Amino acid sequence: MSTIKVAIDAMGGDNVPLSPVKSCYFIKKEDNLKVFLIGNKEKINKIFKEKLDFVEIVDCDDYVSMDEKVSTSLLKRNTSMKVAINLLKEKKVDFSLSAGNTSAFVSYAISELGMIEGIERPSIAVLFPNITGGITVFMDAGANISPKPVHLFQSALLGSLYSKVVFNIDNPKVALLNVGEEETKGDELRKQTYKLMKEEKNINFIGNIEGHEIFSGKADVIITDGFTGNVVLKTSEGITRSFRTILMQEIRKNLIGKIGAFLISKNLRNFSKKADYSEYGGGILLGVNGNVIISHGRSSPRAIYSAIKLGEKIVKSKLIEKIKEIKWELQ
Repeated sequence: MSTIKVAIDAMGGDNVPLSPVKSCYFIKKEDNLKVFLIGNKEKINKIFKEKLDFVEIVDCDDYVSMDEKVSTSLLKRNTSMKVAINLLKEKKVDFSLSAGNTSAFVSYAISELGMIEGIERPSIAVLFPNITGGITVFMDAGANISPKPVHLFQSALLGSLYSKVVFNIDNPKVALLNVGEEETKGDELRKQTYKLMKEEKNINFIGNIEGHEIFSGKADVIITDGFTGNVVLKTSEGITRSFRTILMQEIRKNLIGKIGAFLISKNLRNFSKKADYSEYGGGILLGVNGNVIISHGRSSPRAIYSAIKLGEKIVKSKLIEKIKEIKWELQ
């Protein structure tokens, strides 16, 4: 396959440009990747210890801060985010990636790339580990906080296709996150969405799923609104970090705990790896006319590298082309 090209917003995130730059050192030449780092060239060059042939710096002084509000004036500025999206729009890269301000990156993607014909709203699909050893596609993680039933219905179709095409899950089980399993549970949004999903033959809808079942592996794809999804995402990350901290505090309290920790150290490392967000890197913004990868604001270099590898996997799967084959306007 030809070289896959990625545009990375080197100024987006909590630890920039360090994390985006350092992520490039995880890439091997045999990966056949070309990286465009967009940001302040002087700051980026200060971090590079050695020149990497597959990396090209695109100088851009303007950037979007993490707390900046989306506005018409912001979308007109030639920020590092906008340059990354426009390289994708101009087909100079195969996907764009940022760990910066999510609202701004989503807004740039919609305004510059547009939506795929027939899809009304985008949705961020992230990956959760589950107890079966597999992954669960969870969406929406924050793109559309006030959706209509049709938006969640389209998210279900997108998530099901994503699970099939990229992760080779045959006939993925799709569930709607709700406060109970019964069809009559939840608010009007959930009730109307349930009816739409129940009648759709192109998805394997298994009904409602409750919060305590998210990581159970019961569903391959879980659908919710962006507000709820973002709360779930950040809560799960906080619980994972807190659990590890509490566990280590208890282990270190006495000699027996320390000996036990030594004996199960490999198991603890495996747990940390499976629960670590950096193993998954981020999520894809589904529905826009291009491959847009959104990473966590606090992404480490390894997390951004994982996001790059996710983007590579998505490009190779030709997901966007397969989404476009669906006649969304008929849904």
